Amino acid sequence: MPEFDKQCTILIHYDKGNPPSMADLQKRLEASKDSTKAEALEELILLMIGGEAYAKLLMTVIRFVVTSNNHRIKKLLMIYWEIVDKCKANGELKEEMILVCNALRNDLMHANEYIRGSTLRLLCKMRYYKILEPLIEAIIRNLTHRHSYVRRNAVMCVYSIVKSFGVDTIPHAAEEVEQLLLVEGDLSTKRNAFLMLLQCDQDRAINYVLSVQDVVSSLGDIFQLVLLELLRKVCRQNPAQKGNLLRIIVNLVQSSSPAVAYEGAASLVALSSSPHALKAATQAYVNLLVGQSDNNVKLIVLDRLTDILRKHKHVLTGFVMDILRALNCPSFDVRRKTMDIALKLVSSRNIQEVVALLKKEIVKTMDMEQQNVAGNLEYRRLLIRSVHASCSRFPDVAQSVMHLLMDFLGETDQTTTTEVVMFVRELVANYPALRPAIMQRIIEALPEVQQSRVIRVCLWIMGEYADEPELIESCLTAILDALPSLPFLTPDEEQQKAANRKTQTEDGATQGDAAKQDQKPRVKVVTRTVILADGTYGTENVYEPIDDGVEAAPDTEGEEAKKQTVLRNLVVSGDFLLCAMLAVSLTKLALKEITLEGEGGTYILPTSIKNRVMYCVACLLKFVRSHPTGGPTCDAAIRIGQCLRALTVILADETLKSQQLRTEWFPESRNALASVLEIEVENYEAALAQDEPEERTASEPDDLIVFRQLRERRGPAADALDDDELDVQAAVGSGPGSALKDDSSLFQQRLAKVQQMTGVADPVYVEAFLQVHQFDLVLELLVINRTNDTLQNVNVELSTHGDLKLVDRPPSVTLAAGQQTTLHASIKVQSTETGIIFGYVTYDKRSAADKECLVLNEMHIDLLDYIQRSWVGELAFRTMWSEFEWENKININTTITDVAVFLEHIMRNTNMTVVGKYAKPPPGIVAGTTGGTKGPQLNQAVLVGEERDDYLESVKNLTTLKKLTEHSSFFAVNLYSKSIFGEDALANLSIEKMPDGKLAGSVRIRSRTQGIALSLGDRITVVQRAL
Repeated sequence: MPEFDKQCTILIHYDKGNPPSMADLQKRLEASKDSTKAEALEELILLMIGGEAYAKLLMTVIRFVVTSNNHRIKKLLMIYWEIVDKCKANGELKEEMILVCNALRNDLMHANEYIRGSTLRLLCKMRYYKILEPLIEAIIRNLTHRHSYVRRNAVMCVYSIVKSFGVDTIPHAAEEVEQLLLVEGDLSTKRNAFLMLLQCDQDRAINYVLSVQDVVSSLGDIFQLVLLELLRKVCRQNPAQKGNLLRIIVNLVQSSSPAVAYEGAASLVALSSSPHALKAATQAYVNLLVGQSDNNVKLIVLDRLTDILRKHKHVLTGFVMDILRALNCPSFDVRRKTMDIALKLVSSRNIQEVVALLKKEIVKTMDMEQQNVAGNLEYRRLLIRSVHASCSRFPDVAQSVMHLLMDFLGETDQTTTTEVVMFVRELVANYPALRPAIMQRIIEALPEVQQSRVIRVCLWIMGEYADEPELIESCLTAILDALPSLPFLTPDEEQQKAANRKTQTEDGATQGDAAKQDQKPRVKVVTRTVILADGTYGTENVYEPIDDGVEAAPDTEGEEAKKQTVLRNLVVSGDFLLCAMLAVSLTKLALKEITLEGEGGTYILPTSIKNRVMYCVACLLKFVRSHPTGGPTCDAAIRIGQCLRALTVILADETLKSQQLRTEWFPESRNALASVLEIEVENYEAALAQDEPEERTASEPDDLIVFRQLRERRGPAADALDDDELDVQAAVGSGPGSALKDDSSLFQQRLAKVQQMTGVADPVYVEAFLQVHQFDLVLELLVINRTNDTLQNVNVELSTHGDLKLVDRPPSVTLAAGQQTTLHASIKVQSTETGIIFGYVTYDKRSAADKECLVLNEMHIDLLDYIQRSWVGELAFRTMWSEFEWENKININTTITDVAVFLEHIMRNTNMTVVGKYAKPPPGIVAGTTGGTKGPQLNQAVLVGEERDDYLESVKNLTTLKKLTEHSSFFAVNLYSKSIFGEDALANLSIEKMPDGKLAGSVRIRSRTQGIALSLGDRITVVQRAL
């Protein structure tokens, strides 16, 4: 393997074309001009990085190039020494390396500090001890050089040697570096020296920290970051010193550097649970949240505050107002996370301040300047939901925000008005003292409401909770006034009326013209005062004609247009559900029988108002029955007919039947609302205000107890690893417990995903393995030369179809007979749309004049790599279902005859979850694990599979679903999932059991974008037929 593939850290793209011969390069390297040497050396470096081997030119470079003092040549030589092959084929060091060592020694003793520093940087990357051994003395001397650039790189060079080959290579290295640290004034050099002591001799590093702990806050940020790393390790390894070291961390948390403050706060949270330390960490996080303008920083800090909230909620309670200052950020994601944290911190002590701030923010969103700002509408929805959640927990503040929120009932945004009216409905149901004020405000706002759903809720509230005589009459008057120009006309009747009006208008105009011709025109004389040319006043007579013609017909169409209201327009447009709700509310109000206090009588609605109500209901019934989309059998017509019969009984003054009607109409409504509110408390987003249970780790009774102090030392650095490093090692598979992994299961997982791209009998065999890392795809290609000849310029050309973008293409390689190599390609994913990877392989043969080509098989991207399991409530699901535009309907065509098995099969192959309160993840399952970045990719696939089985088992045992699947011939369930790009996917599964035992029905998928709807539909179509 070439040197640049094993150790080199340089990667430079170079289109080499036809590479020059070795003799040509040798001639140019031997030239007398430094510029010619530099150009030849640069081209040689680029060609060697591109895969060309010029091993024989090493001696030429040593003889003719090393002796030059040109700075450009010196720079290029540093790169050349790094990439050149230093060993023979048998692994022994080449003899020429002795001369190279001599050249490097001369550069280490050079008068120019830049050449010394560059050479030291080169030696940091060198991994051959035989080359470094004769240079150690010169490296140590550079620790005391006059220039900080040389000292800085000398420290790192010593650290690299000790780290790679052990402390025994330079026994006195720690002492030399400690002496440098005590007298050093350059911050970067001091940081490098302290970093070496941290890794090689922690006792010396701790002694130094304790000696400068009083001035540690004045040190630079780069030094403080390394200092925090040391403090974390020592606190974990030696708890006896934790008290003294934590005081240093508390001082560092107050640093003006954001990076130091963040790392210090994270260290305090990880190392201590004392209130003082946690408050200092929280204060640092809050300062970063408010002071930093980068939205990414704000989101990271909010995640850290969420972690503190989960374990130490009492610490954050006093910072709720400071956290809410982050609402000034225009990013909606920041605002949403901030509100989630603040709602969990709301208490009886701060509820007044929180609600007052939310009210101010709501008022800000109503300014004219904010109306056209992107995200203003979503922010207003968030604020209203937050106020709703706060008032649900603390009803004492509901009255202060009630009138402000009810001003939004007339908004055009359906989500906002729906949120407000649901909040109003909850207040009316739970707090009787607020009912009169709310009812009066609903009556005033009814003509302005524009959403049908909101009007229905308002009508239901008026019909159910109007309990005073004046309030009943006010509600009826408001409703009837909002329905002018009865009766309601169907579209056909409207067209007929418009035609008749047009005919009458034309006839009236013709008669008026004839009358004008028969009569002589009359004039009217008007005398007025004018100023003459000489400046005196005079009078003049003005004759004006009088038009005695026939007056134009009144514009009845314009008058009727003025009389149109939102409620009437919705009714006439064919909203039968609103018509039914309107009839029910009017009937309930007319059925009210209220006992008057003090008078001993009973309030009965005046007959005149009853007549108006009955006439309105009759018009609604006639309209629904005669409408083209309605009819006598329409649900709304049946319901309105029931209302009309009830009103007939009341007008007939049949007391017994009236009492029976009141008994049937009223008691059940409020009970039904109570049940609905109970469900919403569990599923509605207002549940964000409730405290989330702290995560607790469950262990079995027979599990071993691990004592850190009694842990066996397996090596000199066994305890030197902190928890962060252990986590990183576990993630990359090199930690202490990596040997315990089931290698066979990981290999099987990997083998199952391998796809053959060419045939086994082809000259070049290619197989691919695709890994998904969040928004990136890493394609690993195994390329094998199946011929007995050497194949040159083997190039795998890839192309993509769909929302895939090829970022890094595989490089060209040369394969000997039977040789194999692994190539990698990086692909960027932009959406959940199904993508395809295709391409071809080209290579050169010595016996062939032209390049040969092999076409690769197509590789389809699995949708499950993008979909992660998520959970959502019923109200949020219904809201998204009404908002999403793209819908894909798939008919069910399967051989499965059991509904429960079919549901489990679909959920297993789409990562979808059941919507509702009965579909929460069981303990131990984390939402949204699939497609995440936690843990190694292959091992994660195994864990995700196990978790998914646990979730499916919990869904299978749900009582409600069991009853539906076992005892019902019709089954419907809502499913939900989310992509790694934040795209929501909704599905409604409707299944009918046919008499022959087969399943029929459809799956309707909705999403905001077209790609995920089509891709998920294709996935369901494929998997529903095969078990």
